[in-house]
Amino acid sequence: MMNHEVYTVKIGIIGPKSSCESIARDLHYIDPSVEVRCYVREQVSACAEVYPDCERECDAVLFTGRAVESYVKSNCKIAKPTASVARSAVAVARAFLSMQKQNLNFDSLSIDIVEPQVIEDVLDAFQILAKNIYSYPTPEDIEEEHYVRWHKGLQDEGYTAVALTSLKWVFQQLLEDGYQAIYMGPTRNTTRLALERLKADFAINRAEQAQIAAEVLQLRNTQILEENYYSGMIEQADIYKSIIRYSKELQAAVFQESRWEYIIYANAGILLERRSLRLLTELQKQVRSKGLSLSSGIGIGVTAYQADINARKALRCALNKANPEDLYCIDENNELRGPLFRENELRYQLISNDPKVAELAEKTGLSPASILKLRAVIDMRHSDVFDAHDVADCLEVTTRSARRIMSRLIEAGCGEVYSKENSSNRGRPKSLVRIHLGNSPDIANPTVS
Repeated sequence: MMNHEVYTVKIGIIGPKSSCESIARDLHYIDPSVEVRCYVREQVSACAEVYPDCERECDAVLFTGRAVESYVKSNCKIAKPTASVARSAVAVARAFLSMQKQNLNFDSLSIDIVEPQVIEDVLDAFQILAKNIYSYPTPEDIEEEHYVRWHKGLQDEGYTAVALTSLKWVFQQLLEDGYQAIYMGPTRNTTRLALERLKADFAINRAEQAQIAAEVLQLRNTQILEENYYSGMIEQADIYKSIIRYSKELQAAVFQESRWEYIIYANAGILLERRSLRLLTELQKQVRSKGLSLSSGIGIGVTAYQADINARKALRCALNKANPEDLYCIDENNELRGPLFRENELRYQLISNDPKVAELAEKTGLSPASILKLRAVIDMRHSDVFDAHDVADCLEVTTRSARRIMSRLIEAGCGEVYSKENSSNRGRPKSLVRIHLGNSPDIANPTVS
């Protein structure tokens, strides 16, 4: 009988204590197999403090509301599946029933962080005309104190009689200051929907992490080992031991493909972690101490063969760069990334099925890959203005070839002279060309790097 792996999903909940506890109870009711940990912060602005611990200790992250999710995502780098428990029509209807018990008018209220459509649906269900109903649905970049002032101001001016809020801290502040307020907490239904989204994203994430990855390691400047046969063999054996230790850290299998080349097969998720790059950097440093250098390329594929082929392509890409020790990766969809974890990291397709890219390639005489790479560079630099040296660096051609490419782009209507800069040395002025390849039109105030 086959043993099937049973994996318990660990979900971290971030938000105010009462909301965390309510959502945790609902999660245990919906799916008792889920392991839940709460990371409590009463104010939205403090939730980013606990996110790194939550992400490190859990498989997925559940925010108690949209405001918490928005704040954390704008202040933290998100690596794992996340979802938020939105406030549904049920939460609003429950607040309306509370108003009814307190004999409060339905048509005189302020409500925050609820989608307008949800409010309209509840008003329609209760047959309420929207007279003095004020909503503030957008949580982005707005602190809780702002909502407190907004609700208070409306009640002070006599426009509203009660504040409906999705924020527990706002609710408590309003009550403490003597204002009428009702808290719209999470509901089991919205928790169930959020859990379903998390599980779906987690399953996709695990499938991606389970992909096969290959990393080709190539020793360079090996003449130093060849000059003395016996000492060279000893040095190479020491390097191989270091590569084996590196592979062990990655939980990978390593094979020596040729005298100066090794291939590692590993889990794609592990190989693409920042920690793995640090281990590779340490390995390269050890190799440099022996007077050699080590280049590497990562390939991902649905088969080991595809991963191997892509790794060799990525290695060739690294060897053609100014720093051949930088790391590049090509995935199963022929997307190239690199240099990995650097400020100038690019992502672009090597093969494109986009008819617009094919049309641009035909007009300009450039390859589709060159078109896609130029687009990626434009997005990365936030500038579509290039000189010949920029184009040469981008497409890995000579400056003379880059000038011809710029001329072709202008002739094809995909470029225009932006300005000319006089060189400090004698000679013709440097032309700056704005390149149009269908990138987003919001590139403003271009800068030249």
